[in-house]
Amino acid sequence: MLSRFTARNFRNLQPLALEPAAGSHLFLGGNGAGKTSVLEAIYVLATTRSFRAAQIADCVHHGEASFQLTGEVETDRRTTLAVGWSQGARERSVNGKPTPLADHLEVLPVVAWAAAEAEVLVGAPRARRRFMDRGVVASRPAALEVLGRYREALRHKRELLFQDAAGLEVWNELLAATAAEVIRLRETYVTALQQALSAVLAEADMPFPPVEIRYQPSPSRGLEGPEAIAASFGRMAERERRRQQPLLGPHRDELEILWGGHEIRRVASAGERKSFSLLLLAAHGKVMEAAGRSPLYLLDDADAELAPPTLAAVWRCFSGMLEGDRQLLVTSNRPQAWLALPVGSVWQVEKGRLAPL
Repeated sequence: MLSRFTARNFRNLQPLALEPAAGSHLFLGGNGAGKTSVLEAIYVLATTRSFRAAQIADCVHHGEASFQLTGEVETDRRTTLAVGWSQGARERSVNGKPTPLADHLEVLPVVAWAAAEAEVLVGAPRARRRFMDRGVVASRPAALEVLGRYREALRHKRELLFQDAAGLEVWNELLAATAAEVIRLRETYVTALQQALSAVLAEADMPFPPVEIRYQPSPSRGLEGPEAIAASFGRMAERERRRQQPLLGPHRDELEILWGGHEIRRVASAGERKSFSLLLLAAHGKVMEAAGRSPLYLLDDADAELAPPTLAAVWRCFSGMLEGDRQLLVTSNRPQAWLALPVGSVWQVEKGRLAPL
């Protein structure tokens, strides 16, 4: 549980000190008031990355040169997290000591929904690969090392193909071993996600058609292990040399999301996609819970595009997961949408300042 959070020089926020209790918190305010910045700052603290900016330097308050975020996390012990940007570099620490990223990610598990999540359903395959990898790492931060090894081996293979140099067979063998690990991790996560999603959809009891998610590894025989992957690489080698780029491997995986047997982006309405995207996030949280990691939930503009009955069903799913010291933070610019819903604490956000209501 995040028991204390401070932010200095982050986005449009005024110096902030927040002590969120367990349960749900609703942040209300108009456009540009700073609601999203509160959630973004907590997400940066937990992950060292932003959910709405490619460069973390963009999070620095206008006219300042740095920002600093700190948080106290209560589990069976108290841990202090810190993330900042200063002198052109990102800084992170756990209990005052610089740590590897995987160790930092262990401290405050977090699940966030923001506008960019729509890309998982309607965007290019790359968005769905990122979604799978976030799920893999959120459930098991140590998997970050495997993903890093694959990216590094893939970079070397790309350079070799671009230069038309010798040694492709050697790199294919190395890449196949790491690719097998990545594929196994993704397949395990997607299988768990499908099971959790079935439970969430049953709880929400919404009039959705049958929903199915399918992991499609590259190569198609990827789940058979390194030897099968290496053999597929070998058969593709000549074509890759002609194209000067790797054409097989987890960097070309796909996650197929079917809505009544069709691609969801082609048949579901905007409201249906939004509600399903939120429920998919709830399922992701259940997978993390099953892995022994209870996440903090951050939902930005959760009510946008949702009819009142749909919002109530989605809210029921999330609030039902708030046992013990679990926390849920949500933003909205429509106070009336929440009048009939059970919400713990309500905050007004205006000009970067927070005040309880």
